[in-house]
Amino acid sequence: MLVFLHATHFTQVLRLELELGPGLAAVKCDIITSQLNMTANFHLLAHNVVSIASAIVMLGIAFFTFLNGIRKITNIMFSLMILAGTTFVISHVIGVNILDPNLSRLVLMFNLSMFFIGSFYFHTVLAMIGLDKENRWLIIFMHASAVAFIVLFSLSPDLFFLPSVPKMYFSNYYNPGSLNLARVAFLYIIIVPYALYLVYIAYRNSPQGSLTRNQYKYFIVASIIGFGIAFIPNLLVYNIKIDPLLGMPFALLFGIPFAYGAIRYEMLNIRVIAKQALLYSAAVGAVGGLITLLNYSNNWIKTIYPVFPDWTMALISAILTVTIGVIIWQRLRESDLLKYEFITTVTHKFRTPLTHIKWSSDNLLKSNLVGPEREQLEHIKTANLKLIELTNLLVKLPGVESDVYNYHIRSGDISNIIQEIADSLAGQAKAKNISVTKNINPELTASFDSNRIKFVIQVLIENAIHYTPNNSKVTVAAYRDGKDIVCSVEDSGIGISRENMPLLFSKFYRGDKARMADTEGVGIGLSVAKEIISRHRGKIWAKSTGLNKGSTFYFSLPSLYRQ
Repeated sequence: MLVFLHATHFTQVLRLELELGPGLAAVKCDIITSQLNMTANFHLLAHNVVSIASAIVMLGIAFFTFLNGIRKITNIMFSLMILAGTTFVISHVIGVNILDPNLSRLVLMFNLSMFFIGSFYFHTVLAMIGLDKENRWLIIFMHASAVAFIVLFSLSPDLFFLPSVPKMYFSNYYNPGSLNLARVAFLYIIIVPYALYLVYIAYRNSPQGSLTRNQYKYFIVASIIGFGIAFIPNLLVYNIKIDPLLGMPFALLFGIPFAYGAIRYEMLNIRVIAKQALLYSAAVGAVGGLITLLNYSNNWIKTIYPVFPDWTMALISAILTVTIGVIIWQRLRESDLLKYEFITTVTHKFRTPLTHIKWSSDNLLKSNLVGPEREQLEHIKTANLKLIELTNLLVKLPGVESDVYNYHIRSGDISNIIQEIADSLAGQAKAKNISVTKNINPELTASFDSNRIKFVIQVLIENAIHYTPNNSKVTVAAYRDGKDIVCSVEDSGIGISRENMPLLFSKFYRGDKARMADTEGVGIGLSVAKEIISRHRGKIWAKSTGLNKGSTFYFSLPSLYRQ
């Protein structure tokens, strides 16, 4: 298009000189040149904005994939491939905007990342279809080839790129060296076709309608779209005059089938549990990226249109920010209301049958039952009381943050409470042959709500028993530490990983090891315990050196409670 405009410009100049004379022709020529520059600036602005948007999307995909499979080689290699692609995009958009040809060439040399794109993509594919171990030497060869090409062209850059030259609307663009075609051959002729062929074979061999088959299908679609569109900017490198702008949205278009395959079919081991939260995060990220692009483009618009008002972009950014904030607030509020209504309805439905069980068990215990029958009935009554207690907690849970008036604080000796709860759980410990050691100092006076603190102590000791293997030990301790009373429960059980530690006291959160050790838990005990201790102006925390190394839970209360 711009070639045609420049040819038209030359024709108009000749005609004007013949019709108007050199003086007026020069003035008219300046106007036409200004119009051409505005068109070029607009194309360059659009190219830069789309390129930056692609880079932002690629960074999001890379981190999203990596965080959903930190220890999975498929996710690691795919994330590295996307990061290498991000390096290409960033170096491209910077390099084509630099006016100095040599400096432009230096920045564009980061296109060497294309070799890593190829090797990482190949490794990703083989790991995804389960052929990485039997083809490890081929993988090593591909990585070594990528490194060899990068070293060769880094030592002899003229073989890769010559100093940049103007092309179309770019001040400087790629000027290929004698071996530049090696990057195209490595990625687009060798790696991508062969890798896609392997995925296609795996797709054909997968059962019809299976999850794996759908994963492969969307991976193939995303790859074809991504690599196919990303090839377009290479055409102008070899003077085929197709606008590179057409190829820069490749990440945006690649992201559509990739996101669908990941969310719907768990492609690349991605399991999106909180899908609504993901969509909110993506919306916030998209708006943040759009605001960044608006601020960036503001300078370009001012250059092209000097009279353009400065406040326009700021106003648009503010409107976008407020709009997305209001939308997310409304959605989160609706989500909280639904959770509250669900928990309230379910727990109230539980209460009637639990009450009938309690009445029936009490009446039976008043009879003259003896021996095993009475013992089993006692177990039924105890289990029923726990269910009633759990139901009451669930009823209060949605509004637990505002429940400040129902605490009945009294001064007392907390050591007696700890001793009582530890003794009441001796039966559970005995059933697993767990020895419970008690190091409880006497006369530990504090101000507390007896029922609430009993719940906290019971949660900590019961958790220690549940998550400790048979024939182990649990230690319950209580002592004075300065102005605080401290209670600790130490076990030799499953331990806590560093990743899980920050989430330990979150509502409904349970780690993988905890779910395997105790399938009946719901993950609210520690959350409620934290809230109770917080209401007492105390602290609750945990320590563990890692998985399978045991853990110790602590809580502290001030000796003198102040409302």
